[in-house]
Amino acid sequence: MEKTYNPNSFENKIYQNWESKGYFNPDNSQAATDNPNKDKPFLITMPPPNVTGVLHQGHALFASIEDAYARWKRMLGFKVLWLPGTDHAGIATQLMVERLLESEGTSRVKVGREEFLKRTWQWKEEHGGIIQKQLRALGSSCDWSRERFTMDDESNIAVKESFLRFYHKGLIYRGERLVNWSTGLDTAVSDLEVVKKTVNSNLYHIRYDLEDYSGSLTVATTRPETLFADTAVAINPKDDRYKDYEGKKIKLPLTDRTIPIIADEYVDTEFGTGALKVTPGHDHNDWKIGQRHNLESLSTIDRNGLMMKPAGEFKGMKVKDARKATIAKLEEQGLLLKKEPHTHEVGHCDRSGVAIEPLISTQWFMKMDSMAKNALAAAKTSNQEKRALRYFPEFWDKTYFEWLENIQDWCISRQLWWGHQIPAWHCSDCLQITVPKTMSDGEPTKCIHCGSEKITQETDVLDTWYSSGLWPITTLGWPNDSADLNFYYPKTKYSDEREPKELYSLMETGSDIIFFWVSRMLMMCTELMDGRIPFEDVYLHAMVRDEKGQKMSKTKGNVVDPMDIINEHGADALRLTLLVLSGGGRNVNFNIKRLEGYKAFLNKLWNAVRFTMPNLSDSEVNGESGGGKSIPYKLPSEAELRESNFVNRWILSRLNETIQEVNKYFQDYRFDMAFNTTYQFVWYEFCDWYLECFKSSDKSKTDKQTLAFCINQILHLLHPIAPFITEEIYRALPGNADKALMMQPYPEEYDSSTLGNVDDMKTFSNLKELVEGLRNFRTENTISPKKEIFACLLKRDEATWPMIAKFVEPLARLKLSLNESDLEGKSTGKVSTANFDIAIPLDGLVDFEAESKRLNTQINKISKELEGLNKRLSNRSFLERANPAVVEKTEKEQSKLSTKLKSLEESLAALKA
Repeated sequence: MEKTYNPNSFENKIYQNWESKGYFNPDNSQAATDNPNKDKPFLITMPPPNVTGVLHQGHALFASIEDAYARWKRMLGFKVLWLPGTDHAGIATQLMVERLLESEGTSRVKVGREEFLKRTWQWKEEHGGIIQKQLRALGSSCDWSRERFTMDDESNIAVKESFLRFYHKGLIYRGERLVNWSTGLDTAVSDLEVVKKTVNSNLYHIRYDLEDYSGSLTVATTRPETLFADTAVAINPKDDRYKDYEGKKIKLPLTDRTIPIIADEYVDTEFGTGALKVTPGHDHNDWKIGQRHNLESLSTIDRNGLMMKPAGEFKGMKVKDARKATIAKLEEQGLLLKKEPHTHEVGHCDRSGVAIEPLISTQWFMKMDSMAKNALAAAKTSNQEKRALRYFPEFWDKTYFEWLENIQDWCISRQLWWGHQIPAWHCSDCLQITVPKTMSDGEPTKCIHCGSEKITQETDVLDTWYSSGLWPITTLGWPNDSADLNFYYPKTKYSDEREPKELYSLMETGSDIIFFWVSRMLMMCTELMDGRIPFEDVYLHAMVRDEKGQKMSKTKGNVVDPMDIINEHGADALRLTLLVLSGGGRNVNFNIKRLEGYKAFLNKLWNAVRFTMPNLSDSEVNGESGGGKSIPYKLPSEAELRESNFVNRWILSRLNETIQEVNKYFQDYRFDMAFNTTYQFVWYEFCDWYLECFKSSDKSKTDKQTLAFCINQILHLLHPIAPFITEEIYRALPGNADKALMMQPYPEEYDSSTLGNVDDMKTFSNLKELVEGLRNFRTENTISPKKEIFACLLKRDEATWPMIAKFVEPLARLKLSLNESDLEGKSTGKVSTANFDIAIPLDGLVDFEAESKRLNTQINKISKELEGLNKRLSNRSFLERANPAVVEKTEKEQSKLSTKLKSLEESLAALKA
C-alpha cells in the first residue's frame, strides 16, 4: 500500500482489471456451490442516458445507487445482470444535427430524410461513447458486453413488432385529439417535454352579449385571440350569480356566431368573473369540458403559430400580433371592459423554449385504460405486504395510483425524422391504412383493403418514450425467445402475491419520470409478456441540487461536474456523498464540505489498514483446513475467543451487529444508513477503540486473527458503496493479490454464541467510561493529550480491573500507582465513575482556580438532576402508577448520580486542602 491514500493512482487500473476479467458478466458468477442464492437471477436495467450525453450529477446518483445494489446482490451470490444502454433521444439529437446543418448553410428539409438520417447516425458515432467512459470512471459494474441502444437493429425489430401487436389488439389507433404542439420544433411533444414558466401577462375582461341582447356575461381570459374558436361559455352550476343563464345562447364577439352557455363544475367561481370561455381546440382543460358536453372543436391557430380562417381579417398573423389586433378591435366595439395585470404559468417547449400551442391534430394514440388497470393491480392489492410491485420510498404509491386512475390516451407519434418510423402504410387510392400482422410478414407491398400498390409508409416516428417503455424486454432479446429473456425477466405476474424478500429485479430511476417511463414500462411490458411485470421493486431517487437546495444550471453558475470531483477526490468519495445525502428519497443538496469529510473517512481507513499490515503478514494469522489449504481472515474459534481478552469478543460482537444492520438497510434501499452504520463502527469503535487496545494487547494468534477478520469484513461491508478503495486494500492484504473482492461473498450474520456476552459489553463500557473521563479531565484542564501524567487508583471494581488494567494506562497516557501514600501532601483532582476513582496530583498540571470552578459547575449540575430524581421517587403517585421498569431505572440513575456527586465533592475538598 502507498503511504497516502491517492485514488488517482489505482481507480482506473482496478476498473480495467474488473472489466478485462469479465467480472461484470453474470455468466462468470463465482458464487460458492453451497450458496443458497447461486444460480438465482437478479436484474437491474439501467435508465438509458442520451447517447450523445455527458455525465451530470443525476447520472452519477443513479449509477451510484444501482452499482451499490448490484454489487451487494452479486456478493450475496445472485447472478446479477445490470444491463447498460443509451437512448436515441429523438428531439434532442435531431436538434443537434439540424444546428450542424444550419452552420453548413443548409437544412434538414433541403438535404432530405435519407441524407439527414445518414448524417444523424454519423453524429451519433462521432459524439457517442463519452458517457459510457464516464460511468466506468464512477465504478459502474454493468455488463458492457450486453450494452444496447434504443435504435439498434434488435430494438428496431422489437419496437415494430410491439406496434403491430398493440395495433391488432385495438390498443393503438389514429385519430384527432388535442396535443402539445411545439411550433419551434414543428412536432407534437410529450407532457415531460413541457416546462411551466411564470409569465407576466394581462387578464382581459370581455363582454359577451346574449343572443337577444337581454343581458350579457363578462368573460375574463389571458388569450383573447383564441375566442374565434370558442364553442361555449361555461359557468359553475353552484354560482347563484348566473343561475338564470344556463341553456341560453350568447353572441361570440367579432364573429357572426352564437354559442351556448353551459354549466360545468370545473369553472372556478373565484377566478376572473366566474364565466369561462370554452375553446376545446386550444386548451387542454377546455377540451375535457368539450368532451363532457359534446362541443365542437374548432382551430384558429395552425402548426406554424399563424392565425387561420376563423380569425377572419386576422388570418395569417402571428399569435402575438393577433392578440394585439383582437384587443384593439374589441376596444373599438366597446367589448373590452377591463384589462388588469396577471401572473400565471404557461407551458413552454423544453427544447425550443417557445410557448406550447395546444392544437387539434391527427396523431397516433395508445389506449391506456385496460393496461393501467393491470399496472394498478400490481401495486394495489388486498394484501399490500405481499403485492407484486413495491415502490420505495413508499410515499410514491399514492402518486402512482392517482395517475393511473386518471390516465388519458397517449399520443405516441412525433413529427420528426430521427426515431422509429411508424410501421403503417397509407393507401393513396382508398385512403385506408395497412399494418402487417407481424414483422415476419415483411413490409407490405400493397394495400390490404383494395390491393393498390400505391402505398407509402407513415412519415411520423414514435415518441422516444415508446421505445424506452419497451426497454426491459428489448434489452433481453424480445420478441425472440432468448436465454436472457427466459432467465432474467421476472416470473411475477401483476396479480401474484410475493414475499418482499423474494426479489429478483429492481428498477431504479428518477422520481420525475415515474409517469412518463416507469408506468409505461409496466403497462407495455406487462401487456406483451402475458401479465408478467418487468420489475418487482421500484426505487425512485430525487433531484441533485446545489448546497442551498437550488436547481443546478449553467446560468446560475452552480453546476458541479462529477468528473471534476472524481479527478480531484476520487470516485468513492463522490459515491458516498451522493448515497448518504439521497437517503430516503430526499433531494440531494450537494455539499463539497460533506464530500471532503467522507474522503477523510476513506483516508482514515487507508491509514488504519497500513498501520496493521505488519501484524497481518505473520503466518499465524492464517488457519489451516482439513486439506491443509490456507484460510486467511477467519473468525477465531469459540475456545480461542474464550481464552482471549474481552476486547476481541466485544469488537466481534459489535461487528456482527453492524453486519446485521447493514444488510437490513440494503434490503430497504437505505444506502445512507448502511454507510452511516459502517462509518460509525469503523471510525468510532474499530479505529478509535479497538486498534488502540490492540496496540496494548499481547498480539497473540487470536488477537491477530480477530484483527485480520475485522479488517476483512469491513472491506467486504464497504465494497458496494466504496468499491475502489476496498478492492485496492483487499488485494494488498497477504494472500489476496490474485483475488477480487467484488467476487467474494458479502458478510452475513455469524454464530453469536462465540462472541461477547453481557459481561464483556459491561467490561468494555467500564473501560470506555473511565478512559473518556480521564481524557475529559485533560481537555478541561488544557493538559496536552501527549503528556504522560501520574495518577493513583483509589477505588476499583475487583472483578473488572484485572481485565482492563493493561489498557487504561496506554489509552489514557497515565503512570498509575496503587499506593495512596503517593498522594500525601498533594492537591489532587479526581476522575470518578460508578466503579472507579482515580486521583491525579495537580501540582504543575492544573490551574487550581479553574479546576475549582469546573468542579463546582459539575456539582451544581448533578445536584439539580439529583434533586429532580429525589422528588420523583418521593412521589407516591409516581411509585404506584409508573411502570416498575421505569421506577427501577430512576432508582439506578439516582444511585449513580449520588455516587458521582460524592466523588466530586471529595475532589473539591482535596483541592482546597
